[in-house]
Amino acid sequence: MIVFLSILFVLICILLIFMVVITPSNEGGMAAAFGGMGSDSFFGTKAHQHISKFTVFLAVSFLILAVVINRLNASRAAEKGRPTPSQQLPPPKAPPPAK
Repeated sequence: MIVFLSILFVLICILLIFMVVITPSNEGGMAAAFGGMGSDSFFGTKAHQHISKFTVFLAVSFLILAVVINRLNASRAAEKGRPTPSQQLPPPKAPPPAK
């Protein structure tokens, strides 16, 4: 289960990066930097609406999957009796006495 969710998480990360890069902006974004200002006509006139909705969907999916994978890993570690990373931290050292 965790392997499947991790693979899905990586795919969503890659798609989210791609969607952020192709998102059109008012200044032209990446298309203006490389000389191609015709990106709006390539995807259609209302492409920015669809791109924005899909980007939000990917961002929400990214956050939900991150929380779910974290919870599953923590519960799996607790079942095996291993301490979680927060339990492995050493106690803070006392400051040296003032002179």
